[in-house]
Parts: sequence; structure tokens; C-alpha cells
Amino acid sequence: MESLKRFKQLSFAKYLYTEGRIILVDVPLDPSVREKLSRLETIDGKELVFLDTKQLAEDLEKFLEDLVKNEKDILFVFPGNGSNYPKATSKICKEATGVEVSAKRTWTPGSDPFVMVGTITPEIFLHRFVKTIVVVDDVISSGKTMQKLYTNNEWRFPPIVKWIGTTWLSQVPQMKAVSGVNGYSRTIAACVVEGPNKRRVPINSLSTLREQPDIAENYAKRHFSDFGAFLSIISF
Repeated sequence: MESLKRFKQLSFAKYLYTEGRIILVDVPLDPSVREKLSRLETIDGKELVFLDTKQLAEDLEKFLEDLVKNEKDILFVFPGNGSNYPKATSKICKEATGVEVSAKRTWTPGSDPFVMVGTITPEIFLHRFVKTIVVVDDVISSGKTMQKLYTNNEWRFPPIVKWIGTTWLSQVPQMKAVSGVNGYSRTIAACVVEGPNKRRVPINSLSTLREQPDIAENYAKRHFSDFGAFLSIISF
């Protein structure tokens, strides 16, 4: 918690410290399958933490309700596939004026993440009236996706527009901005997670592990003694 004090414009409902790794359960997971995963031996002996999105969604919704009440002329922005899940569980997001934007983050062990983000293209008449942009995503890890979304698009809107980032899950920020993400006046997370020595915690969503075999295989080989067992179990 001490590491969060300088981020005066980062709001969150819960804080989690773990020495292990997190699986964000954003699609159905049978309890018996979860139990099997919990019993798998990790390479470093550290725990496997499951975070269910139901509570995360409820906590984020309360923040979004306050934003809708207190901010003016909001445009909601949903970057990449990850934003589909918080959007689908939020009444506010589904009813709000919003746009989807392409976003992709690629990463290989030993290298920095590479982020590609598209252009915000609401109907042109909306641009003049937007005063607040609320970006919604499932995870803020390095913050690079949200930052690049801002740098690619801030010129399209009046200078007075306020940018706010919201997410289910955020790592402790590594950027200097008081919000934790450069370009944003505020960021909001249902939960902030921190690893030992202020390191980022490995976070993967169950949906990604099931839908992208290459990522799942890489993840399994890095974290589990019997990586084949992990891959077999998550397929159910």
C-alpha cells in the first residue's frame, strides 16, 4: 500500500498483495476444474490466485455510477477484446454513448510489450461536445495501451477534454503521472494488485488462455511443472 501513496488520482475498491500469479476468471469455470488447477505444482512453488469478475464488476459499477453523476458529456471508449468483458457486465457501459477501438498488445519473455491502438471515431458531431472520455478495460498492466490510446487520439478532441481510465484490475503504476497513466486526470480500478519488491504480478485472463493456444502454452511452460496438465485442464 505504501507504494500507492504518490498516486493521488488513482482510486480503487480493493488492494491485493500476492507472491504468486493471478488468473482472471472472466468466463465460466467449473469448481471442480478450479480445484484441479489449484492442486497443480508451480515451478516456483508460489500460489495460483483466482479472481472472479462478478465482484470486480460490482465494484467498478459503483465507480461508474459516480462518474455518470458527476462528469459531463461522457464518451465511453472500449479498447480491444479485453474491454468486451467489463462492458458486457456493466449496465452503464451498455447504455452509454460509446465506441470500440482496436487495440492489441504483444509480448514475448525478455522484451518490452508492443502496443498497437486504433483511432476513436464517433460521429464527427460528437467530438465538439465531448467533455469527458472514460476508457474501460479489463486489466491495466503497464498502462501502455491506455497511454497510447490517449497519445493517438487526444488531438481529435478539444483541449479541455478530461481522460479517465477505468478497469477491473490494475498493477501498481510505474508511470510518473499522479493518476498512474500519462495523459489521464484520473484512473479507477476495482482492485489494485502488487507483487514482492513492487514487481508486477503475472495476470492472465481465463478467456485469453482458452482462446489463444500460443499464449496458453507459453504461460503453462513458464509457470507449471506439468504444463501439459495445465493445458488439458483449462480446456474444460
